Amino acid sequence: LFSSTLKIIRHKPLTIFFDTKQQSYRRQVAMEIPTVSVAVCVLLLSLVGCSFSATTVFHDDFNGGNIDGNKWKHDKKTSGLGFEMYTPEHQNSYVRNGQLFICPTFTEDRFGADRFAHGSLDARELWGACDPNWGGDSCHTQGHKNRPIMSATLRSKTHIKYGRVEVRAKLPIGDWIWPGIWMMPTEPGHYGGWPKSGEIDMLETAGNLNLHHPNGRSLGVDMDQAHIHYGNARTGDGHARHEGMYNIPGTNFGANFHTYWLDWTADHIKVGVDSHTLMTVNTPSNSFWHEAGLHGTNIWANGGKNAPFDRPFYLILDV
Repeated sequence: LFSSTLKIIRHKPLTIFFDTKQQSYRRQVAMEIPTVSVAVCVLLLSLVGCSFSATTVFHDDFNGGNIDGNKWKHDKKTSGLGFEMYTPEHQNSYVRNGQLFICPTFTEDRFGADRFAHGSLDARELWGACDPNWGGDSCHTQGHKNRPIMSATLRSKTHIKYGRVEVRAKLPIGDWIWPGIWMMPTEPGHYGGWPKSGEIDMLETAGNLNLHHPNGRSLGVDMDQAHIHYGNARTGDGHARHEGMYNIPGTNFGANFHTYWLDWTADHIKVGVDSHTLMTVNTPSNSFWHEAGLHGTNIWANGGKNAPFDRPFYLILDV
């Protein structure tokens, strides 16, 4: 993660590995795993007169041999946002050779077929704590509600309000893998639960090589997607969002490393990859509330001109 300055900070990639083979073949091909890599360094941006000043507030080159608990926090939940649970277990996230690996594995392999199909899984019993989902029970599942995949979500313990974030990544290739590089508010209760306090998605994509919208547009690993979410309701007219997409020509985002970036000030949110800007959202002159046509009491009336994007956010890396 970097801030919007011309200063270059060199750093090693964080690499995330995924098992994308079909379950029936997983034992033979355990080492044939595609990679995702992410480099992490953060600069906090401040304005001094008409000039910019920047301070590095977060950097991790993963040379310590382990995931640094002073920098990262693992999510612990048996029910994620898809078909996976998020664990702190070593098999799902670890450091090796100066790189961070996030590796989805099969729940059945960890707990056995009978417990996976019929038993219960409780995050507090397994890992001593549970992190709530953005809606729904994420702490306990049983039987057919048990998630078939175990993976990892890492949250930075450092947060920023305005600055530049850069993540250098090589994405995974494999059906239905969904890596994310995104940011969420450190104080989710300040304006209220999702999406009232906002969300910034630097990257979302699918690992599929052949996935298309009915209109023919690619939705696979050759398509980078960025979003911001905000509003006063989870669905319908109360949920507003902006999005941007970039289709890389002739290749995909799993073939090489690319730099995904966020440039965030009180006046705009810009998201891009390499030299391409996917999305530019300028702060509306009459507030995000009125720009989205939201109804009822303006929950951001006492915030800044760019509320809800006027509060500190932290970084999330997940699959």
